[in-house]
Amino acid sequence: MIFVFTALTSLKAYGQSTQFSLEKKPVWEAGLGVGYLSGIDYPGSKDPNTAQFALPFFIYRSSIFRVGDGGVGAVAVEEPRLKLDISLGGALNAEPEPDSVRAGMPDLDLLFGFGPRLQYKFLRKSWPNGSRSEITWDTKLRAIFSTDFESLQTRGFVLSSGFGLRQKDIIKDKVDFIVNADISFNDQRFNDYIYSVPAEFATDTRAAYTAIGGYTETRVFVGLALKPQPKLRIFTGLGLFNYKNSANEQSPLFETNSSVQYAVGVVWSALQSKQTIDVYSSD
Repeated sequence: MIFVFTALTSLKAYGQSTQFSLEKKPVWEAGLGVGYLSGIDYPGSKDPNTAQFALPFFIYRSSIFRVGDGGVGAVAVEEPRLKLDISLGGALNAEPEPDSVRAGMPDLDLLFGFGPRLQYKFLRKSWPNGSRSEITWDTKLRAIFSTDFESLQTRGFVLSSGFGLRQKDIIKDKVDFIVNADISFNDQRFNDYIYSVPAEFATDTRAAYTAIGGYTETRVFVGLALKPQPKLRIFTGLGLFNYKNSANEQSPLFETNSSVQYAVGVVWSALQSKQTIDVYSSD
């Protein structure tokens, strides 16, 4: 990918300027988050899936345990360049439309996953205008579960890996620019849940199919993080997804090689502890 090549070649030019420092953050924060998500039912689907939400949130930080600050769980390693912790992810539930390729098949339940995340920071550099650059390699392995809120099912594993660029404090400390590029692989059990067509659901236009594990998608995400006030944050971003050469392109439930998805959210940190904790950040 072009972005990955650019990120790696940047190391040669700027590697000697890498600097690390500690940033003080509240031990805990509480507030309200609202947002809008526009996506699709699953990779390769054409059916839109949108959601609006307004939820309370809570963040807790300690040297060995974090909740709601980009992950949940134990922080096994946290060094200036390297971090190993637990991350969370999820996907919205999906009900087939009457004219969709999944018509007559069971709904896709709410999906969520958790597992180890390894981050390595190649570059942290401060610029004369006060902005800061950070390039990170990020790899996640998550165990996936589905639930209809009455039962819980295991659905296999997802592995993703990629690079991220974050340009911080573009306008004083008010604006950050974010670019991520990553690639994902699903094991057979997860793909079976998404792409398989059991014989009992086969029709004249939907052949029976058994999914296989393998490559699923490549994603490029471009976003902005705005902080107009100390306790108010606004996030917006656009994701470009490519599914060409996916392991299950031949599934009758696979409809398209690409999609565009976007999200916007607002977080108000109404309450913050006076006690702080030092976490690694750029100078």
